[in-house]
This record gives sequence, structure tokens and C-alpha cells, in this order.
Amino acid sequence: MSAKPDTIATALDPHSKDSTLRQRILKTFEDQARVAGPRGVIISELVSELGISSKTLYRHFDNKEHIVYELMTAWSEHWLSLQQLGFSKGLTPKQRIETIAVNWVEHMGRFSEQFWLQLERDFPEAFEIHQQQYQGFLERSRQNLQALIREDLNPDLALSTLMSMINHAADSQLCDRLNLTRKNALLQLIDLWTRGAFRRELLR
Repeated sequence: MSAKPDTIATALDPHSKDSTLRQRILKTFEDQARVAGPRGVIISELVSELGISSKTLYRHFDNKEHIVYELMTAWSEHWLSLQQLGFSKGLTPKQRIETIAVNWVEHMGRFSEQFWLQLERDFPEAFEIHQQQYQGFLERSRQNLQALIREDLNPDLALSTLMSMINHAADSQLCDRLNLTRKNALLQLIDLWTRGAFRRELLR
């Protein structure tokens, strides 16, 4: 599986023609919704870009709410797979954090405030999936990090601090003021965090 955050439906069976089309629909919908928000996607424009009929679209998805729900489900499966990929590739704990954090910041930064506002306000079931995904992501992160944190530190506090630092690095105005890319700022802050939070033997 690609580590790129714009691959949103890879959990579907790639050998099925129907699954391939569903992936295309979700990906194209996501692209059109990034700025205008999911509510702003016009179905006639969506099917036109896809080169399919509305009838074909509705054979795969009941309505726009169904598309957004499945998009959030695909995101959830993507982040789970990305976390697992770090272990299967034998990445160090710091490298796993860097991979997830860089992809997370890049992913979240691609969507407008309008997107997130509409998701919460107009698509509550999909938003609930997104929230559950985020909480599951945090819980898996807590479990993965717990054995790595210094014994004199509270692991939940350490994780909370890490998430705050990641959000801080995503501040485009801060990065512009410091003449740093978001990725560079993020890597510097992760290095700072691991040096303070990790057990000494992991820093050798």
C-alpha cells in the first residue's frame, strides 16, 4: 500500500472492476470536495469527470451521504494500514512517528475549513466515523508508544504533547515566519520530542 495520503480507497479489492470504479468515484469526489466541501460537489460534474452516467454512480452509492460515509471509512482503513506498514517495514519508533505525522499533516492540510465545517454539520454519520477513526488512531498510537516512553513520564501526557507539537508544526503562518516548510518544522519537533520522551536506550 502506498504511504501517500491521497490514496483513499486502497482497502477495497483492487482485482474487482466494481471496486476499481468505487475507488475512482471516491478519489474524484474527494478531489472535488477539498475546497468546496462535500456539500459543494455537484453530482452532474462528478459523473462528467468520471465519464460515467448518474445511473452507474447510484448503482454503487445511494446518495451523496453514502459517498461521504464510505470516504471516511476508506480514510480509517488507510490510517490503520499505514500504522501497520511501519512495523512490517521494520522502521524505528522515531521513523514510524515521522511517517505517520508527515502524512497526517499533509493530508489534513489539503482540505479547506469549509470541508471540515460541512462534514461535521451536514454529514453527521460520516463525521462520527471520522471521529472514531481519530480516537482509534490515538489509542493505537498510545499502545505503540507506551513501552517507549521514559518511566518517569506519563505516556498519555507524552502523547498529548506530541499531538500538540504536530498541530503546532502544521501552522502555515508559523512556518512562513520561521522560513521553514511544514515538513521540516515537523521533523525538527519530532526530534525534539523523542529526545525528551523516549527511553535513553532508544536514542543511541
